[in-house]
Amino acid sequence: MSETQALAARLGAAGLFAGLKPELIGALAREAIARRFASGERIWRSGDAATHFVSVEEGLVEVEQATPQGEGILVGLFGPGDTLCVVPALRARPYPADAVALTKTVSALLVPGRAVFDALETHPQLERALNRALVEHAELLHAKIGIVSAGPVPRRLAALFAYLGKRFGRREANGALRLDLELTRERIGQLVGARTETVIRVLSRWQKAGWLRSGAAGFEVLQPEMLDRVAER
Repeated sequence: MSETQALAARLGAAGLFAGLKPELIGALAREAIARRFASGERIWRSGDAATHFVSVEEGLVEVEQATPQGEGILVGLFGPGDTLCVVPALRARPYPADAVALTKTVSALLVPGRAVFDALETHPQLERALNRALVEHAELLHAKIGIVSAGPVPRRLAALFAYLGKRFGRREANGALRLDLELTRERIGQLVGARTETVIRVLSRWQKAGWLRSGAAGFEVLQPEMLDRVAER
């Protein structure tokens, strides 16, 4: 299998581009680039020219907006199956915010916005896929607002784990929810707007209660119903 064929196979399973006609996937794959990013690495910076769509295959990406004080405000969380920067890349506008690799590694496919724009006129299926992606982005923004406005820190943490579980979790035979996401306590604190010490204290309490288990490879929510109750209080 050639490199282009391998990229076409990956692109055909990647979010926005999944289910498109093989000839279109092949044409886009000839211009696509596969990239890997380390935790904390900028995928793009606010103000950079938006030249590519970014389809996430593995890991989590945090999109954050800088305040005048230099602090980062979470705009959205994106993971496997999500395609980022749809509007900026399609219209060749500057990126409105920073995108940062949140997990240990992020694997993504970069597709030139120009190639996608050129294909719109002859592939109406692609236009429908872009519209779906825009709706999904709006839903992700709504979910982010729900997390940071959930109330006290335990509720925000429970809302975050519920969100991650729904989007990226894997249900195990014993009913536990597996999250293969390598997130530090500091990063989790940034996601929910809480001090690292507070996050450590709450998660330690949950671990002692047998609700949650964490390790080098991620988290296991042993009693999802208990975190649901916390989120709903």
